[in-house]
Amino acid sequence: MTTLSSSNEFDFSKWDFPAERIWLHKSNGEITWKICTFVPLIAFGLYGNFTMVYLIAANRSLRSPTNLIIANMAVADLLTLAICPAMFMLNDFYQNYQLGYVGCKMEGFLVVVFLITAVLNLSVVSYDRLTAIVLPMETRLTVRGVQIVVVCTWILGILFASPLALYRAYRVRIWKNFTERYCKENTSILPKYWYVLITILVWLPLGIMLICYIAIFYKLDRYEKRVLSRENPLTVSYKRSVAKTLFIVVVVFAALRLPFTILVVLREKYFGEDVSVSSGMQLFWYISQYLMFLNAAVNPLIYGFNNENFRRAYYQISWVRRWREAAKMRKLSGTSKHCCYCDFMKRGKPKTDEPQQSGNVERDMSKTLSTEEPTAKSTERIRDDPADLLATEIEADGFI
Repeated sequence: MTTLSSSNEFDFSKWDFPAERIWLHKSNGEITWKICTFVPLIAFGLYGNFTMVYLIAANRSLRSPTNLIIANMAVADLLTLAICPAMFMLNDFYQNYQLGYVGCKMEGFLVVVFLITAVLNLSVVSYDRLTAIVLPMETRLTVRGVQIVVVCTWILGILFASPLALYRAYRVRIWKNFTERYCKENTSILPKYWYVLITILVWLPLGIMLICYIAIFYKLDRYEKRVLSRENPLTVSYKRSVAKTLFIVVVVFAALRLPFTILVVLREKYFGEDVSVSSGMQLFWYISQYLMFLNAAVNPLIYGFNNENFRRAYYQISWVRRWREAAKMRKLSGTSKHCCYCDFMKRGKPKTDEPQQSGNVERDMSKTLSTEEPTAKSTERIRDDPADLLATEIEADGFI
């Protein structure tokens, strides 16, 4: 901390701040396009994460231990999108630091608390899926266990993020022609801490996800071969669906978080050398931070609405039903303007086809019932086997 305070002992008021380095705030055009890219992301993410929390809180059937962990992750992502992008844009737009002493201490701390909490919950979800599908005889999480996990993820997030509150200091330097305000990091400690941070935020959860999901896919591959070897008419489509979902989960996580790790490595160059930050580096800094926030916005789609149970519950929400009904009415009103001739032709058409259609419906129903009965029996025969509880687990919890 002595390196931070020693600079304040020098009297900068006798010297001019370099005029070519005074820019105050970025151009209005750059501010506009950055706000226009962030506002849809924030709105989309807030709506998705709020809806996730609301569905789990309002539907008792969705309050499984896994979904409670997903709800905790949605709360962390919700807070991330509600607080962090505004602070990030203020820092990006203005040359002088705008958040003051409290903002300097809390800005990075809050961002990292929310991100670490979300990613720890993500790792727990991966492990829970592993125990459900690969290790069905192992003890799974209970509601009491989930409460402990939720508390531990927040405590660990606060502990891991605390260096960003302890080793950052707000500074004001008064030059002869300019008052400079900035948030200074302790360059002897925090550069090393950032490597620990990217390990927790990126490499550790990515490794856990890869191990868990490879084991899940291997188990499903064996399950598919066992079912198909019985020559059972029940079509096995689990492996394809699971493979698609797991591929999306891993690729999205890696694509949205790896640029941040590159940024951390490049930061050390600017700490170790007295070089100005280029415009390309500034753009990459913006993109890497934007992708981290994008990850928080798309998590509800990956871990919630990819599940059929969540989709059914979502369509039952009152405001969603009203939107769907209004959309149907608009569609009907739009098509009715062009159907006058069709209506006229239908009125003049004889209604001789109705008895035939009803007869066809009866025959189709009898065929459906006759074909469903053996399938149901075969399904019961398969699920009576304890080794085949895998199918019911996937159906109950979704392909995560």
